[in-house]
Amino acid sequence: MPQVFSVMRISALLFSLCLSGSLVAGPVEDEIEKLSASFRGGDGGHSADARLDSAVLIPAFYAGRGHAPAWYGTTSGDQLFAELNRGLAQGFRPVDFNLAWLYELSDAARSGRPEDIAAFELVATDAAIKLIHHVFFGKVDPAAIDSDWNFSRPVIRQEPAAVLNEFINGAGFSALMARVDVDALQYRQLIDALEQYRDIANSGGWPSVPDQTVLKPGMTDPAVAVLRARLLREGAVREAAAITSVSAGAGGAAFYDAGLVEAVKAFQGRHGLDADGVVGPRSFLSLNRTAADRVNQLRLSLERARWLMRDLGDEFVLVNIAGARTYYVTSDDTIWSTRSVTGSAYRKTPVFRDEIRYMEFNPTWTVPASIFRNDKLPRIRKDPGYLARNNYTVVRSDDRSPVDAAAVNWAEDNPGVTLVQQPGPQNALGLVKFMFPNEHAVYLHDTNERGLFDRNERNMSSGCVRLEYPFEFASLLMESDPDWSLARMNAILESGKTTRIDLREPVPVLLTYWTAWVEDGSVHFREDPYDRDAAVLDALNR
Repeated sequence: MPQVFSVMRISALLFSLCLSGSLVAGPVEDEIEKLSASFRGGDGGHSADARLDSAVLIPAFYAGRGHAPAWYGTTSGDQLFAELNRGLAQGFRPVDFNLAWLYELSDAARSGRPEDIAAFELVATDAAIKLIHHVFFGKVDPAAIDSDWNFSRPVIRQEPAAVLNEFINGAGFSALMARVDVDALQYRQLIDALEQYRDIANSGGWPSVPDQTVLKPGMTDPAVAVLRARLLREGAVREAAAITSVSAGAGGAAFYDAGLVEAVKAFQGRHGLDADGVVGPRSFLSLNRTAADRVNQLRLSLERARWLMRDLGDEFVLVNIAGARTYYVTSDDTIWSTRSVTGSAYRKTPVFRDEIRYMEFNPTWTVPASIFRNDKLPRIRKDPGYLARNNYTVVRSDDRSPVDAAAVNWAEDNPGVTLVQQPGPQNALGLVKFMFPNEHAVYLHDTNERGLFDRNERNMSSGCVRLEYPFEFASLLMESDPDWSLARMNAILESGKTTRIDLREPVPVLLTYWTAWVEDGSVHFREDPYDRDAAVLDALNR
């Protein structure tokens, strides 16, 4: 927790706590010391069905306070329960904090027996440590799931036990959690969405729509009545508003009327489907995902946000790979967004974080070796005019010296050459690219295939991210530069020359993977194009 610890004056604060009634502090402290010492010996606690995993921090925490109680009969104790419930609202489960056991021990501690108070204290401290860790770092270690993960987890630079003591003895536990919480609009919106979908799931969910018949506007079918009830049960604002009251004739609830068509189109739009009002196999698949499934997708998005949404500065760029959208977020939470094309399941866009450092207008494109072997080489063999028609030059792979295309043996598996596409309207990168040099050779860019943005499924690139409105994006990146203007950008583009423009300050860019998110007040879901959700959910539920 570097942000928290680096701004604190760490000191070991010792104090004595006056307990109510005839209880004497000494016996309680003795019991706490005895129990906390057992952690040093590797004893995982005295309950077979609950695991305490704070073996280092618990002894240090209580040693730093002379083994005096921290939670029993204190304001921080009340705050701990409140914060644990806030943790549940962020997608964690009661078992993550041994919450049921903690409530039992809290009740038992009211007896005033030192051993009961000590047992409550240690389990409460374990719960507090887990909550801090899970909220700040995330419960799941992404590097253990994805070998390509390159986000660095924050390094704890100060002693966490001392910091915990300082807050408990001073501002209180809730003040510490306020420092630890994720401060991002999307995170708060996901919490609200999770509450909504948990309420639906806990009250029975929604009906499953029979999928034997494709449902089309104007038809009458018993499944239409179920479809209507399904959409109303989810209660999404646009869908619910569009569903009109059912007239007495024309089939009643089973008639696929105009209002229901609009509701289905809105649903399809939120789920990345063709918004045509026709309910076919893919629409049925999304409709019949259970409310519990949607709860888990939202829990996963909250966990993924905890992995990366810290130290972002006033402005940052976020690419949602699964949703194929890119966002520019400013200090006042104003969000600019654009449709994007991201990597296919075969050539996945990697999840990582970097900083956009410069733009390049009228770029050349050096074709990556894998794309050359798998895509370009077969085309060249079939169509000798492909290179000239698409403005490619050929260079030797070893020294980048020019080569006459006619002199290359294209029949070889490895002709020893590299293709470089020259600037122009046919260039695969379009007219501008946004660079954050990285080991994956991934960046954001324009494209010469504008029609791809009209598709609802846009996970179809070779790994890089294509932007629908790259020049708006360029203007946002350069907004703080007084020397930049639309006229200057147009002049550069018209010159046709490859031109690098450095940003005044690097802008963080996060390439992440969310199958559930909130946008324009609506909750959006996707069908996990890279099949990544199951492994993360399994780890989150352990």
